[in-house]
Amino acid sequence: MWTVFAFAMAWTGVLFALAIRTVKRAPVAVVRITAAGNQATWHLIGPFLSLALAVALTGSLLLIPLGVLMVGVAVLVWRGRGRLPELLRRFRPLLAPGETVLGDGIGLAKGERSRHEALRLVVATDRRVLVAATSRSPDRFLPVDLPYERVSRFDIEWKYRGRMGELSLTVEGGDGAPAETHVVTSVPPANLLSIAQALLSNGVRTDDASAVWEAEQAWEAALRRGRSQRRPLDRAAMSTPEFDRGLWLLLGLCAVIFYVNPFGAGLGASRDAVPVLLGVPVLCAVCGYVSRTRSSLAYVVPLNLLVLPAFFFADAGDVISVMFVLSGAGAAGLWAGSALRGGSAASAAPRAARGSLRYTLSALGLIRLSAMLIAGMVALVATSAAAGFELTSVRLAVQEATAEQLPVDGRSNLTGDAASLTYTPGPGLRELVTDEQPLAGPGDGARWELRSSFTKGYNVVTLGHYVVEPRLDNPAAVDAFLADKDRAHSRLAGFPVTHRPRVVDGRKGYVWNHGSRSGYWYYAAWFPQPVHSVRVECVARGQKGRFKRLCAEAMGSLEFH
Repeated sequence: MWTVFAFAMAWTGVLFALAIRTVKRAPVAVVRITAAGNQATWHLIGPFLSLALAVALTGSLLLIPLGVLMVGVAVLVWRGRGRLPELLRRFRPLLAPGETVLGDGIGLAKGERSRHEALRLVVATDRRVLVAATSRSPDRFLPVDLPYERVSRFDIEWKYRGRMGELSLTVEGGDGAPAETHVVTSVPPANLLSIAQALLSNGVRTDDASAVWEAEQAWEAALRRGRSQRRPLDRAAMSTPEFDRGLWLLLGLCAVIFYVNPFGAGLGASRDAVPVLLGVPVLCAVCGYVSRTRSSLAYVVPLNLLVLPAFFFADAGDVISVMFVLSGAGAAGLWAGSALRGGSAASAAPRAARGSLRYTLSALGLIRLSAMLIAGMVALVATSAAAGFELTSVRLAVQEATAEQLPVDGRSNLTGDAASLTYTPGPGLRELVTDEQPLAGPGDGARWELRSSFTKGYNVVTLGHYVVEPRLDNPAAVDAFLADKDRAHSRLAGFPVTHRPRVVDGRKGYVWNHGSRSGYWYYAAWFPQPVHSVRVECVARGQKGRFKRLCAEAMGSLEFH
């Protein structure tokens, strides 16, 4: 659900930005449709496929009809992508050698029942006016093919506050027949203006020449807005040494706080990602200031590259959620930092030759390489998820191969012998000793594990003893320790979780028992002591039933030494 929430927030942000740009009358964007292909296809299909993906991520049966509808619309658009190129291929041979097209546009003819039959291509050349239809009949393919002398008049009218136009074309009838008026609506404004200018320049009358003049002024204003607007990514600014230094600094600092820092924060296993998400905007602001350009927003791509190793430590949905949040927070920091120094002039430097080592290690090269690696990793995650294999199993396989393996004999072998337990041996179990790095003292970090095979995912019963600092030798220290564990388990569960007291083998302990957003089941029992505190922890997802029974056996047989 966190992935769905992040997706919804990003989708809403894009729509909001698009609405703002539309209200402010965005600069000109051109979509080209030629006989060779249709650039508009993906612009139309993209939103429907994105909505279908969002529906699929929710996993709700109630939304299946909506997802089917979105996919159906995308399929219809895809099937119709060749209709306009086919019309242009049929039309092109009709142009005479040396005949120049002055204006063209696509619209819908009024009065046609079928939308397919209503499609019209209007072309104004330096010699004549042509209107082509999608009809298979040769005699209906060109409803209009006349020189300008036989075009009596034309009118244009703007619809939907100028977003679409309507062309009325009055032509003389053949062999003394009365004049005919052809009306083509839903023509894009710039295309309609090009047709109207061609008609006026060739002497065709119009009753409202001011409408054409106003359209010309609006078109010029739109072109000026497009030329004056600064591009978000400036290739010249991205080729400067300052831009390179800003990215290298960001990658170095973020690599340290993501995976190297010893303070329990980061994106590795059993680490808290919240401090990282809070610190990234600050680091991005510093690096944006160093880069001297707002084009440093592109740093978000290699920033997400540093998150990819987390796919081997955490659930894929959680990692994708972190990537969404990290991108938003990082972009805000980069924008703020670059804005503080936006007026400074960056030093120019000769661009490295394509294919050289300097070009590859430049910021622009690293951004390009990062984008390809992220796309590859996302494809790997999607493929492995479809095959039922989690990337976290790779880390489990490495641990299983490198840890000290013991016989599955039904009893624990905890280093230091602070406590022991028994269990029922069975097929597919692995018994390991995985002593961790000390947290506070030389006797800290002893850990015995009973696992399933890595091919079954992370299912484990652990017995460990730890030296906790500050020492748990007074009630206040124990209360602070328990409050910290309550917060940690609440983060895992996604809802408030509190401990329950339990006495085992005469020693008082505290138990946390809950599920998680990722589908895991967690059971942890801590028995605080001034020196060696003992913990029994059980985690399962793929084999919950079996490991719940093993966990119950472990707690029932637990003894302290």
